[in-house]
Amino acid sequence: MADPTFRFLYREAERPIGPGLWARASALPVGAALAMTAIAWIIAPGPRDLASQPFIAVSIVAVHAYLLVYGFALIFLAVMQYFVSAKRFLDLGKSTARAGLAPFALLLAGAAAWFQPRSEGAMPEWAVWPFCALALAVIVWNVAELGFAKRPRGGA
Repeated sequence: MADPTFRFLYREAERPIGPGLWARASALPVGAALAMTAIAWIIAPGPRDLASQPFIAVSIVAVHAYLLVYGFALIFLAVMQYFVSAKRFLDLGKSTARAGLAPFALLLAGAAAWFQPRSEGAMPEWAVWPFCALALAVIVWNVAELGFAKRPRGGA
């Protein structure tokens, strides 16, 4: 029987888990990432007019401090999700390396969405959509495979 402790779920890739525990354990990193992303979208700074706005303001420093923490938190949350998914792939008798595809695809799509407006035309707006479509496809596959697939007969 799986030991659903923090260390077991989010810091080790050994010992398989079933689809129910995978779904429950995924709620923490996915929920935290979604909540933090919503906050980042809400507070994201827009263009500033330095002729009428101060160069340094407490609100601007606070927003950028949050965005810095947000970036690091996303990496840690992606690692947590990797370990949970690796355990589930292990249960299915498949390579645990597949567990990194969803976090990687999401981080890549996020990087494309971040870079495009800052690229000064080097990356057209439409170029973000393939990254988002790929991330969505990987997420749908991940949920279908890890949430609903059955363990092979004679498996662990």
